[in-house]
Formats: sequence, C-alpha cells, structure tokens
Amino acid sequence: MTPSSGILRSGETPTLPHPPSRFRPDVQGLRALAVMLVILDHAGVPHCAGGFIGVDVFFVISGFVITQSLMDFGPGRLGAHLVTFYGRRVRRIVPAATVTLVATVVAAYCLIHSNFPPNLIGDVRWASLFGENLRLTATSANYFIPGITPSLVTQFWSLAVEEQYYFFYPLVFLTTMTLAPARHRHLALRVLLVVGVAVSALWSWHATANAPIASYYSLLTRFWELALGGLVALTPTAWRCRSRVAAIVVGVGALAVLVGATDRLSNFSVYPGVLAWWPCAAAAALLWSGERAARGGPFSWLAWRPVRYVGDLSYSLYLWHYAWLIMPLYLWTGPQSARARLLEVVAAAACAVLSYHFIENPLRHSERLRRDTFSTALVLVICVATTWDATFVVGRLLSGR
Repeated sequence: MTPSSGILRSGETPTLPHPPSRFRPDVQGLRALAVMLVILDHAGVPHCAGGFIGVDVFFVISGFVITQSLMDFGPGRLGAHLVTFYGRRVRRIVPAATVTLVATVVAAYCLIHSNFPPNLIGDVRWASLFGENLRLTATSANYFIPGITPSLVTQFWSLAVEEQYYFFYPLVFLTTMTLAPARHRHLALRVLLVVGVAVSALWSWHATANAPIASYYSLLTRFWELALGGLVALTPTAWRCRSRVAAIVVGVGALAVLVGATDRLSNFSVYPGVLAWWPCAAAAALLWSGERAARGGPFSWLAWRPVRYVGDLSYSLYLWHYAWLIMPLYLWTGPQSARARLLEVVAAAACAVLSYHFIENPLRHSERLRRDTFSTALVLVICVATTWDATFVVGRLLSGR
C-alpha cells in the first residue's frame, strides 16, 4: 500500500493511532437519560408519553460524538480513514444487534407461534441490513396507533437512520476536510452542517404535515438532528460558554425542557416537524455547556457513576427493552400491572448487562479485529447470514405447523 493510495489489502490495517481521549462523563449520563425516557414511554408510565424524544437526544449525541471522531482523523488518507471508521461501526453495532434479532425471532416462535406476527420475519431481515425505517414506511407501520400491536423490532428504525447517515456522512465530511484550505477547513465543515440542518429541518416541517408516517422514519427529516450534534462538536472556542455558573443555568434549563417535552408531547403530537426542536435544542445545549461546567448542577448528576453505567448500557438496553415490553401484548390482552412492567424492564436490563459485557465490549475493543479489516468484514457477513438463517429456519417451522 502506498502512503497516498488509501487502499488496504485484505487483513491490513491503517496505521492510525487510537483517537485522543475526549471522554465526557456527562455525555454518558445524557445517554442514560435518553434511553430511560424511551423505556418509560414504551412501558406506559404516566406523564411519560413523550419519552420517544429520547431517540432525538440519541441522534444529537451521535452526531456530536461521530463528528469529534472524524476530526481526529485529519485530512488525507481518505480510504484508510473510511475503512477504520466503518470497522469501528461494525464492531460497535452489529454483533449485539444480531444477538437481539435472533433471540427475538426465536422467542417469538417459541412463545407466540400460534399468533406469530406475519411481518416479523421480513422486519428482522430488513433490520439486519439497517433498513427497518424503510420497511416500516413501506408497510405504513405506525406504532403510535392505539390497539395495534407493533413489530417486535420496531426500535431498529432509529439504528437504521443512524447507520444510513454514517454511510455517507464520513465520506462527505472527510472529503471536505481534505479539499478545503487548512485555514478555512473548520469554516467549510460548519457551513456544510449548517446547510444540512437548515434544509433537513425545513423538509421535516413540510413533510411531517403531509406524510406523517414516512417523515417519522425518514433519514431526510432526521438528518438535521444528527448534523446539529456535529455543529456543537465544531463550535468555535470563542463561542463556548466561559462561565461555569452560566453553564449550569443552561444545563438546568435544558433538562427542564426535556422534562416538559416528555410530559407535554404524546402519540397525537405532530412529530418530528417543529416539535423535535424541543429535545434536540435541549440536548445540544447540554453538550455545549457541559464541557465548561465540569462540576455542579445537572452535569454532576449526569456524571454520577451509576448513571454513567446506565449510559454505558444504553445501546444494549435500547436493543433489548422493546421485545420484553411488546412480546406480552401478543400473549394476552388488557392492561398490564405496574409490577409486570417493572419485571420486564428488569429482565431487559439483565439481558443488556450480559450483552454489554460478553458481546458488545469484547468485540468492540478487540485488538485482533481492530488490526485485521478482513476479520471485521467477516464478522459483518457472519452476523447478517446468521440472522437470515434464523428467519429461514423459523419460517420453515411455521410453514410446516
């Protein structure tokens, strides 16, 4: 491989150092808050019907973290940087998602085979390819409609949006970084994201009123939420909050907005549209002010070690909670008790802990996979094939019953 080619031979890894640590404990806490809002909503907890805004908070966090990660690469060596970036995404996302999908379809066959959801096999296959948002749009699925039991893998729609964003965003971002003159590099990237936020937000406002289901799941209407997080990551130093007291005030106000949105929004809200600015602006404000307010106020709460641990588990919790909360709706009708809901959340948390410690973390931090791009690609192929094999076997068993 020549230094400028950016092309890797099979099994060869780019000679890139680990990115410098920018660990923000409050960001992990914000992840914990986001996943808990989603779980409270799906569990039907009173005054938490707007907990779906946790997904929007996740989008802003993801845009922030990924943009910082891309800035660590620097200009040039586009091919090598992209291989490294996508390798990280595969190790971070795919194995844990695969285990969840396989477990869900097998559990559905074993527990509710007499009432097996007819669309589940197709949904699982689309989810394994991170296209569940497209699938739900095509089938006009709306899990906000009362009385209609949603797909057991509906939660994968947001992962699909993120991965579709990550598919082209690094290419555009790193290309802009490489082509722009050094002294105007950051300005060019900010302009790129500002345009993306403006165009996507306007389209979201327009599309939500005319095609609510399609706009809810669409990358085009959600793009601005991820790009907003990227803008926060690229905030000029001169624009950052200089006063710790002011940062704490901003943080308290942002948390109040999130609480208000959770309480006031509901299944009947016209969303995302303009209303998505509530959680997204609040999340952006917390990310912007959190770097200055290292201690005190909401930043100390979010950085509390138990809260951070929930943030560490947030991806696995998001994957597992939904099937545990929705599967019982296929088993019996009528409202569930608060105790039953609590037990389901505890069971989902147990699955998340096992997934995080024995699947997600070992593969994510594997030095062997980090150095060997071929092995990482093989993990991706094996995971997708395993999911499709599981759906094929379940489909054959169902057709033969």
